Amino acid sequence: MAKPKPHAGAATPAAQRSRPAVRVEYPQEGEAVAPPAYTFRVAALPEANSVEVSVDGGDWRPCRESVGLWWFDWADYAPGPHSLVALSRVGTSVCALSETRKFHVA
Repeated sequence: MAKPKPHAGAATPAAQRSRPAVRVEYPQEGEAVAPPAYTFRVAALPEANSVEVSVDGGDWRPCRESVGLWWFDWADYAPGPHSLVALSRVGTSVCALSETRKFHVA
């Protein structure tokens, strides 16, 4: 499956430039995640109608929305280093990609 690219050519209002349109909140950079399960927390602008995550460059997986944040339950993962990227969508277009978050499983 091809990885989505950020929507090119969309104007970003000045108020939105000061904060990312989508960002991984947890795990934090370099955090050690303990098995057997972990829930990723992602923040996105209110107009996002969906958020997805990709772990280690894998398929995009949908998150669920609750209390103004987006969540993804991750389980059955291998020990070692991992990376996470989130994307947010407005309609069917990709709105934004987060910075890559690196973490590891103890």
